[in-house]
Amino acid sequence: MDENKRSGRQGSEAGRWLGAILAMVVLTTLAGGGGLWARAKLQTVATAKPVDVTAPTGRAIGYVEAFRLSAGGTLHIQGWAVSPDVARAVEVFVNGRSQGTLLLELSRPDVAAAHSDLPGSAESGFSGDVVIPSLRQRMGSVEVVVVDRKGLKTTLLRQSVYPDDYRTRWHDPLQGRSLDSNDVFYFPIATSHVGEGGAEGIRETFAPYESRTVKVGIRVQILYMRTTTGASGDYAFDPDFALDKKCGERFVAEDSLNRVMRFAIEQKMPVLFTLNAGFWADAPCDAPQWDINDVLEQDENLCQWNEKNQVMPDKALAAQPGSFDSPELGRSLSLNVFAERARFYKRRNLQQASAIIQRFATQHPDLFIGVNLDPDVYMNPFFEGRQWYDYNPQTLRQFRDWLQGTGAYAGAGGPGAPDLSAYRRQRVLTLEDVNRLTGKRYDNWRDVDPPRKFPTQVSQFWKDPWTQEWEHFRRHLVKLHYDELSQWVAQTGVPANRIYSSQGFMPPGELIDPFPVRLDSPAKNYDSGGMSIEGSVPAQGRLGAIIYGNSAVNAIRMEGRTSLFSEFRRFSPQWAVVEYNTADLLHPQRMAPYDQAYRSLRDVSNFGARFISPMAWNGSPGETAGSKGYVSYTSLRRTPLEEAIQQFMMSRYDLPRSARLWTFGAGMHRDTDQWQADAGGQASATVEGLRLQLGGDGRVSVVSPSELDVRSGAFDALIVQAEGGGNGLQLGVDMQAEGGAWQALVLEAPLKQWPRGPAGFRIPFPVETALGARPYDRLRLAWRGPAGEAVVIRSVALYPSRRDASAQPAR
Repeated sequence: MDENKRSGRQGSEAGRWLGAILAMVVLTTLAGGGGLWARAKLQTVATAKPVDVTAPTGRAIGYVEAFRLSAGGTLHIQGWAVSPDVARAVEVFVNGRSQGTLLLELSRPDVAAAHSDLPGSAESGFSGDVVIPSLRQRMGSVEVVVVDRKGLKTTLLRQSVYPDDYRTRWHDPLQGRSLDSNDVFYFPIATSHVGEGGAEGIRETFAPYESRTVKVGIRVQILYMRTTTGASGDYAFDPDFALDKKCGERFVAEDSLNRVMRFAIEQKMPVLFTLNAGFWADAPCDAPQWDINDVLEQDENLCQWNEKNQVMPDKALAAQPGSFDSPELGRSLSLNVFAERARFYKRRNLQQASAIIQRFATQHPDLFIGVNLDPDVYMNPFFEGRQWYDYNPQTLRQFRDWLQGTGAYAGAGGPGAPDLSAYRRQRVLTLEDVNRLTGKRYDNWRDVDPPRKFPTQVSQFWKDPWTQEWEHFRRHLVKLHYDELSQWVAQTGVPANRIYSSQGFMPPGELIDPFPVRLDSPAKNYDSGGMSIEGSVPAQGRLGAIIYGNSAVNAIRMEGRTSLFSEFRRFSPQWAVVEYNTADLLHPQRMAPYDQAYRSLRDVSNFGARFISPMAWNGSPGETAGSKGYVSYTSLRRTPLEEAIQQFMMSRYDLPRSARLWTFGAGMHRDTDQWQADAGGQASATVEGLRLQLGGDGRVSVVSPSELDVRSGAFDALIVQAEGGGNGLQLGVDMQAEGGAWQALVLEAPLKQWPRGPAGFRIPFPVETALGARPYDRLRLAWRGPAGEAVVIRSVALYPSRRDASAQPAR
């Protein structure tokens, strides 16, 4: 990170297919799988670096160095500000209303030295106290704004503030309850150069909002095939790899394992380790003197081949827009199980690194979040739409064995090959079956060949049965690779519930099929690179998802009726988000707004994820939005996403991770949280919460979002914070299985009969529900009171039962 804050430096291609019966557009890069995802991430890697703060033309710049809110409601702030049009004062706004003004009159020689060209820089400092009005148990927003002599206003800081009771709101329900690591939700923030200040400011920014159940940490990548002892040490993993080594102008690596662990111990900062030897690990530059991946890729027999039996040069994509900082993406190692030499080094080095991490986890259990493995495992996706992979001869050997259930799939793969009997197809094929599927006449298995032509202007290749078999095999290869990586790590003692994959899930283009959910989902009208949700769940671990933009807000088209997050939960109930931003990869200049961040965090948590790793602490600061070099999807500091994370941490302060919570915007904006009034009722989002209007009969019902997937006994209470409705307000709670009728969960009773704490009324649930083993999909809150009165619901929570979460099976 390079803020220097005190001195003030702050195509896609389209292919068209016209059929005899209908016209269809096949956007060969706007796909939900490997192609666009990989190409968009080229831009991410290429520009994910610190950006100096420079003043947009005619605008002020500055920095708020102190921001402290006392229990009595007095805000102390100090900092500096300058403007080409002479900064006059700093004004403080609370929820859009001005609360006070501070003059710019303090001497700042450091700012004068950095901005001698701007008027008033020598006396650009401000410091003082502003009284903040009561926020009445709701979130508030404070803005510090510079006003210049022309009246132009520039926001220096937007900060969430919350009344002191957020620390005690969930205290009572937590009394007498034992907590373990599964009750904690983490925000491991992606960063690098941690030994050189790359994590500076994380603790200061988020520590006030940390609790027993919500914590912040860091995520750092460890390049286990690149940070090695070199040729003289047979490329063994080196946890003390010297970070001064370069290839060209680039550093070989930015972090070493032991340095990261020392930092975590010294700073008491939990860590998620990204163990990376995938596409991105050796992409910046060629370093064969240290990187065993670069050495192995020199052997074409170990690499992925295209449909023309070619292995492209590693720099084949160096001239592609966005790949300037990651030019070494033209070739990658094959995933077939017969690549004995590549598999030896990968397994050995991965286990050397994970064994050290396991010792760290044993000695410092509170500092270990987990490991996530090889981000973006695909059949080489960077040529998507132009070349197809993997036609390596040994991969084709494995394809033939997989089809007929022989070789490694019968435990006879030969020296170095694993026993894949557990992956044997339920229905193996005969040569006659293959001939029927291909429309060819193969006399022996050695000649069987996968499809090599994918004509978008001649036929719908994705509907060809032989293409289906090839696509299912490629998904199997990706699944097998994640399975093996997780098994190798688990063999060193790292628990399976701390091991995560790292697969990207890109929103599909408008006329592109949604990406595959299952291993046996139909083939798609683009090159998916072998990606699927099911195939991204490791055998000895959990799903780690990489999501941006609409994927991050659970708002993309899917194969079926269920949402993306629901599918994540179905295949891996305690999944996690290992790389994340609510900004869109396709619109790098567009900062994502607060409401998207709020909804994304709400839903990721309510669908059961264990943590979210935001991108990126040393990416583009929010104040550089609109300037050259700004990249929204690596922007976290001083952005709406950072603010939403703070709000999330406060709303869930001491609330166990597995709780479901809806806060209806938490006072920062208006949101129904997808709760809707039943037919004839009225429900609207207000700054105070969800407002319900009791009808002429004194009744109104509000229904929760669907896909709750609440199992019997998982929650022991509903906690509702509500006001209004007059005397005698009553509440009943109903439940509904998917597609079923509503059934009573809690009979209607006066609301005041239930015990009330700072979090609201606690309404106990029966141990067993009328639905038995079936999960319920939705809740309905049925209110009754004086006709015409209004009820405002501030929050609704499903509070988890007291049974030990660690006793649940790791999935």
